[in-house]
Amino acid sequence: MPSECKSSGVRARGLLGLIGITTAVTGALLASIRSGSARPGLRLDAPAPPQAASVVGSSGASCPWLSSSTAVGTRVDELLHAMTPLEEATLLHLLKVGTDGIPYQGFTPGMARLCIPMITEQDGAAGVAMGFHDVTQLPAPIADAAAFDPALAGRYGDVIGAEDATKGVDVALAPTINIDRSPQWGRSYESLGEDPFLTGTLAVPLVQSIQSHRVVASVKHLAAYNQETKRGTLQDDSIVSTRALREIYLPAWSAVVQQAHPGSIMCAYDLVNGTPSCESLDLLQQVLHDEWQFNGFVRSDCGSVYHEAAAMAAGVSQVKCSPFYDPATLDDAVRTGRISRATLDALARPLLRVLFRFDLIANPHQADADAVATTPAHQAVALATAEEGTVLLKNTGHLLPLDLAHLSSIALVGANGGTPMPAGYGAVHVQPTHPVNALAALRARLGDRVRYSDGANITDAVQVARHAQVAVVVVSDVEAEDRDRPNLELPGNQDQLVEAVEAANPRTVVVLETGSAVLMPWLAHTPALVETWYPGEVAGTSLVAVLSGEIDPGGKLPVTFPASATPRPADSPDTFGGVGGKTSYAEGIDVGYRWYQAKGTTPAFAFGFGLSYTSFGFSALRATGDSGAGVSVRATVTNTGRVAGSDVVQCYLGAPASTGEPPRQLRGYQRVTLQPGQSTTVLLHLAPGDLAQWSDPQRAWVVAPGAYRLWIGDGSEPSELPLAATVSLAAANLGSNSGPA
Repeated sequence: MPSECKSSGVRARGLLGLIGITTAVTGALLASIRSGSARPGLRLDAPAPPQAASVVGSSGASCPWLSSSTAVGTRVDELLHAMTPLEEATLLHLLKVGTDGIPYQGFTPGMARLCIPMITEQDGAAGVAMGFHDVTQLPAPIADAAAFDPALAGRYGDVIGAEDATKGVDVALAPTINIDRSPQWGRSYESLGEDPFLTGTLAVPLVQSIQSHRVVASVKHLAAYNQETKRGTLQDDSIVSTRALREIYLPAWSAVVQQAHPGSIMCAYDLVNGTPSCESLDLLQQVLHDEWQFNGFVRSDCGSVYHEAAAMAAGVSQVKCSPFYDPATLDDAVRTGRISRATLDALARPLLRVLFRFDLIANPHQADADAVATTPAHQAVALATAEEGTVLLKNTGHLLPLDLAHLSSIALVGANGGTPMPAGYGAVHVQPTHPVNALAALRARLGDRVRYSDGANITDAVQVARHAQVAVVVVSDVEAEDRDRPNLELPGNQDQLVEAVEAANPRTVVVLETGSAVLMPWLAHTPALVETWYPGEVAGTSLVAVLSGEIDPGGKLPVTFPASATPRPADSPDTFGGVGGKTSYAEGIDVGYRWYQAKGTTPAFAFGFGLSYTSFGFSALRATGDSGAGVSVRATVTNTGRVAGSDVVQCYLGAPASTGEPPRQLRGYQRVTLQPGQSTTVLLHLAPGDLAQWSDPQRAWVVAPGAYRLWIGDGSEPSELPLAATVSLAAANLGSNSGPA
């Protein structure tokens, strides 16, 4: 199931427990391995070369590279000069969870002679994962995306970084910024949605906040990794055009690398146009290093390197779950001249540079897997994410919000106390510390007025729903790393359950706990529909706040919900899953909502859509600018309803038809919260790169001359975009690294 440590995929239990490893490792053992006085499974006893005695580490060794007054480049050179090939190679080969009783997902052992501590890593994108306790189970990243709130994304990343640091984690395998090309992808819930602009603008503050705690963010997985089928084999070849790579699958990476400066990038399992991602000179050298000037290190996913020499040539500094980069083998290769020492240095240098940059050698995080990392403040971020990310999809007759004070009875139907899927499965699964399910939260407010059925027996669920004033039925999909969803249907008999409950009680609220889009054959008969994604340990608390109207569900869809199984993007075996080892990205740049617009196909719910308990009006649009400076957009938004509420003002750009671009693309947004009758002016700036398209002949981002259309509203559909303006732009060539986001 997890990419960084595969397992059988057993649900709901921490993976450490599944393989017999616990976090109850004594502090003495961790301290000894951290410092290098214990050397698990490795012999690093080669004699030390002569060195100056200007700085002495805790082991008593002379380590001049610990001096913070010396430039990082000089310290790296000093350390490389002091290291033996075996010691150097040891840093390149990540040991897996369970090795010598270490509870971390991966690590390199300490080397006391060199004053190098144990360097640890841990997934994940939704908190400290892989079975650690006393941490915050955040809502899934897709819920964070649905909030359309970069400031909240920063707070989300702050929780990840703070709790990783508390637990002694040096490298966080997060965030996941791959595009949700198909809702069948088993890791859709880990993503930030289907749009590269939204993904990039959220990923930048996420990475910045994680790294503010001196925790290295290893952003994953470069680049066109969008399915689990045949993952980890050479039969997973993504056939994708250069233009689609540049306009859809790479912009978020460009933004993160150039704005957030992550310490690490994780290369992916798949091949891109015949070359494994972790061996691609085009991706890892030309684009990542030469164009974007990436100054961190590249590491593999678990087993994503297929050829050692090619990975070395591409500059992959660390591998995991692989026989490659074996320390003893590399040591022998250097000593016998089969690999030059310069080659080894070139792989170790970027890794050491990052370790010094984050001060992880002289001042490592304390390795304490049993420390209590969660705090009330972190729980508050989880709750804010769940609430802001909840999307109200349908509310016929204003069934919601519910007046809980005057409800005589309410039926709750759904597995696990009405919270069937608080978190996705795989390497990013986080153990909850203070879980509150829907049943507990409702009973805390309504006592015995709550009637409950787990939904396993539809007849029983119908009886519970029929005699209640309102029925709430919670259904879910199941997403897990290492497997894709077979289709977009709710698993089991959940569709029949919803239909039966709706027939028994016309005042039924359907709540979705899903990682992405699902089909809803019962939708026409549903008066109220709420998407809560995988809401984490605050699931019940946030759901009651939304249902009662204590908060306004101001979330917007970061993915499109199709109306039927087909037609939709990537809906055939050759375009998802693959045929003959190849997966055709035939839709090109028409991914997600772009495809629906280009094809004239109406989805069930479009990207950017989300209702509110109030209403909003838009006025006074003004757009000015040019190709060189970008375009500034100003508009007024007003709460025209009777209650306070939140909305996401969205700006879409339409390029001239000659460019072949989709009709409308998200190029700006701002979340606002307004009191009844209150107005505010929203200012959005579209940078020159936001106006550009990729040109294969010029190998550059270009702004085509002509009239560009701008729309303002709160969704991607024309009916949700009441304001429009036109700006005329001159031609411009922006170079190769100045695209959108």
